[in-house]
Amino acid sequence: MTQTAGRPSSGARYVLERSDAGHAPGEVVYRGLVRLPDADVPIEVRVVEASGAATATVDAAAVPHGGPRPEDLCRSAAALVRSATRSADAHARRLPRKIVRWRG
Repeated sequence: MTQTAGRPSSGARYVLERSDAGHAPGEVVYRGLVRLPDADVPIEVRVVEASGAATATVDAAAVPHGGPRPEDLCRSAAALVRSATRSADAHARRLPRKIVRWRG
């Protein structure tokens, strides 16, 4: 992957930060962007702390024509946040403040 100013030349770069507001008790929310080669797509991932279940939503209107399907972006984002939060929980560490991952 090569990139210019944080934008991948292929695939998607997920850049998410934990939000301290706008969520229900027992829930953690990550908000950010899916950086695609030709667009930035807003994304939100909600994690239920008790079960670790993660659900993502993207702004489907921001996904460029011919780009990845919004449901594929959601599935990948939910899986990577679930993995990052589960790992922190398993090692008795705080949940990550920021999650940045590239998917090809």
